[in-house]
Formats: sequence, C-alpha cells, structure tokens
Amino acid sequence: MINKKKIHVCVFCGSKKGKDFNYFGKAKKLGYYISENNWNLIFGGGSQGLMGALADGFNSSKAKMISVIPTALNKEKILYQNNTKKILVKNLSVRKQKMIKLADIIIVMPGGFGTLDELLEVLALNYLKIINKKIIILNFNNYWNPLKNLILKMKKSDFIDDENLTKLYFFKNLDKAIKFIKNNL
Repeated sequence: MINKKKIHVCVFCGSKKGKDFNYFGKAKKLGYYISENNWNLIFGGGSQGLMGALADGFNSSKAKMISVIPTALNKEKILYQNNTKKILVKNLSVRKQKMIKLADIIIVMPGGFGTLDELLEVLALNYLKIINKKIIILNFNNYWNPLKNLILKMKKSDFIDDENLTKLYFFKNLDKAIKFIKNNL
C-alpha cells in the first residue's frame, strides 16, 4: 500500500537493557529499520537501555527522531541528545497521551512498568474505539506471553468481547514485524 503521508512510528520500550543483551541489539536494529523506511520515530527520549539503543540505531538523516519528555526528566545526563525535535510535557500521563496521538502505529518492545502502562493505555483506548491504532508487540523470547495468556483468559471469562478490537499483533521476529507494517500502512 503506497502512502504519501509521512508515517510516525511510536516505540515503547525499557529504559533499562534487561538481562538478555539480545534485546539491546534488536532495539538498535529496530531504530535502523524505522529510519531506513523513512518513518519518523516517536519515543521517550532516553539515552539509556533499550530506548538509547533504539536511538543509536536510528539514522536521523533519513527521518525525524521526536522525543516526548516530561519536564521532570528533562536532564542532559539521561536524555538522548541528537533528537530532531524535543517535545516537553507536564508529566508522564501527558507524555503518553502525546506519543499516542502523534503515532500512526505503535511498537512495543520488552520493558518494565512504564512500558506496560503505555501498552495498556493504547489497548484500552483501542478497545473502547477512542482511537484506532495497530499495536505491534515484539515478543522476543516469549517476553509478552503472560500478557497474551491474560488477554485469552479475559476473553474466556467474558470480560472482553473481542480481543481483535485491540488491534494487537504479536511478532517474535523483527523482520516479519517490519514487513507487516509495510503491508498495513
């Protein structure tokens, strides 16, 4: 599908590297793929962990790197310095809303509470039909399987009507996820 509009890809991921160093390499590769496809990157702006690796892999001569940062975290030692654009917001809640609003598609990598919070916000908004955004879960080493199982349990227990309303897609392979995005934009 050919689309003349510049695509904005939001990535939610950990500000830590995690135990599995492969996550770090995959984050860097994801940053590279996003820029090579001439898609703009929206992310939390951190220089540490998977966020930093994502930014390190991104080639800003190909597309824009947009960081959305709460004023409390606007500190030189923790922020990635080579952003194309930095958007300062009041707090983490507003940050999340801004990132979701700017995004055409959401990608979620392994992460901690912040990443989970961001993912659940998008799931809920999609489910309630407030937004309509595809969510790509990069399920490396089955990291997100507990969430996948919980969603199935919610469905079986009649707490959600149709998990497809969430527009949630799980991928274990980064190349397949990128191909899916290209075919669905």
